[in-house]
Amino acid sequence: MTEEGKTGVAVVVVTLDEYLAKFGVDAAHIAKIKNDLGAGTVEDLAGLKEADLTGIGMKLIPARKLIAALAPAATPTQTVEKTTPAMVGAVSFGSVLPSVPTDSSWLEALKAGGVLKVDQSTVISAVRAALAHRAGLFTIPERLVTLMEKFADENEEQVDPEFFKLRKQIVRRSYAEIFEGIDGLDGSYVTEGRKKQLFARIDTHFWPAIIDFFKQLKSWQEAWMQGVANPALMMNAFFAATSGGAGVLPPGMMQPPDTGALRDQAEALANAVNKVFAGTGVQIIAAVAYDASKIKETLTNSRLPALTGAANRDQMLRQLGVAVSPTYPRLETNLTQFVMAIMQIKDQPAGSEELKYFSELFMLGSQIPWDHLSTPSRGAKLSGIGRGTQLDDV
Repeated sequence: MTEEGKTGVAVVVVTLDEYLAKFGVDAAHIAKIKNDLGAGTVEDLAGLKEADLTGIGMKLIPARKLIAALAPAATPTQTVEKTTPAMVGAVSFGSVLPSVPTDSSWLEALKAGGVLKVDQSTVISAVRAALAHRAGLFTIPERLVTLMEKFADENEEQVDPEFFKLRKQIVRRSYAEIFEGIDGLDGSYVTEGRKKQLFARIDTHFWPAIIDFFKQLKSWQEAWMQGVANPALMMNAFFAATSGGAGVLPPGMMQPPDTGALRDQAEALANAVNKVFAGTGVQIIAAVAYDASKIKETLTNSRLPALTGAANRDQMLRQLGVAVSPTYPRLETNLTQFVMAIMQIKDQPAGSEELKYFSELFMLGSQIPWDHLSTPSRGAKLSGIGRGTQLDDV
């Protein structure tokens, strides 16, 4: 539509719906951009990132085209700065890595479409569900029922109605909300045996691939920093800069190592993901993630400690044998973001942007206690999370 400007010239005014439609965004995703992301005008789109759009279900390529169209055009006076290790270190942490969706957004992503695919939501589910499995989260309903019944017997009281709600959650699991688009699939297919098989695949393929990637990333970072921290090389570089090139360094000195090995390792992780979710792995992990969300919802019931004879929530969790360190939620968030970032390495352009991305990814990975992610046969536990990065034990 048009409206009259101050100069009397007709000015074309493009609505948000019209603008998005130009890039092939359908009505459903336009509604999500407006309602879920809060965009009301075309100008509001400037703050969006690719992860925001894929997080509401948009396909990667259309999302990337839209973000590219929103990027400001470079002016002739702009110059490309040469990236140095010092510049990379000054970058604000986390500015280029993907953001982690909230619980509601990734659960919604599980329900999108008909047959589920191995996409970002599935990988997020794998990380969260596998950590929850190691922490004993999925044993909580059964243990709660046992504690509640025992406490009622000891006090010669009837069990609370919450007892039967929990028992129903154990006996009759229904996944209608996430399997409604898959004809013939219901909760009876999601057996304990299939869950155990999936967790075994995660321990065998998924965690080792993630750990191997960080080892490669750590070696890459150390190789780069060795040149930067070498006093002799630094003096030669200074001499070369102040003597008109008389002390030129040998080719490759103080340059970042090639990133090809990191990209190869990222592809190895993608292959590991394909192995983990072969067959019906996608559907099983969706059901497991749904179970986790329901158990988490159960634990918000403030009456549970009293119904189990515990003085408070912490004591109840210790009685259940699932009390974990306060650093566990941070581990879950950091690890989820780390894996998401690895899956997006293939989309990173070469050059300074790539170096910035890998440097921030290393900083994030350095906060993860990798020794707790080794396979169960090698003694992995979640107790004592927060001891820092230890690769020697992995």
